[in-house]
Amino acid sequence: MYTKILRQFQVPGSKRWRIVLAPAVLGLAGALSATPPVGFVVNQIVAIGSTPESVGQQVQMARSPDAGDEPWQIQLQAQGATDFYVQQLVLAPGGYSGWHTHPGILAGTVLSGSIDFFDENCRKRSIAAGQVFLENNQVHAISNSGSVNAELAIAYLVKHDAARRIEAAAPVCAPSTMIP
Repeated sequence: MYTKILRQFQVPGSKRWRIVLAPAVLGLAGALSATPPVGFVVNQIVAIGSTPESVGQQVQMARSPDAGDEPWQIQLQAQGATDFYVQQLVLAPGGYSGWHTHPGILAGTVLSGSIDFFDENCRKRSIAAGQVFLENNQVHAISNSGSVNAELAIAYLVKHDAARRIEAAAPVCAPSTMIP
């Protein structure tokens, strides 16, 4: 069957069929190795925005000796057009995100319940209600190993017109996480 399909793309005396077929095979292989999410009760984008130019902001706050606090600084810089999304996500007990990456930065907070965050080396970090987690272009996944829904509020800053989420193959250590 595959030979018959290949012949349809083959141009006599040419290797052009390989150019057409190679991306299709690679795309299929990538789709087959991805781990889709399971257990999303709510997955809703509640706000979208975009800026056509680069973004640069910096805030520094000096230490206030009377209050006993430490100096604090934050810096945000994006080169080029950037999209901003706010998402509401509810993950059922036993649910997981599947292995993926983002073409930017995601900042999330757990509103209720808890999640387990796994990095590309399957290191687990448990995140409870009121805590924040960050995701980026490194392979990662989250799961809900609790007995109640985990509700998350998520903000993304990603490259303009890029997908918010890019499916990824599970790392070799994935079986230890219970996320395929």
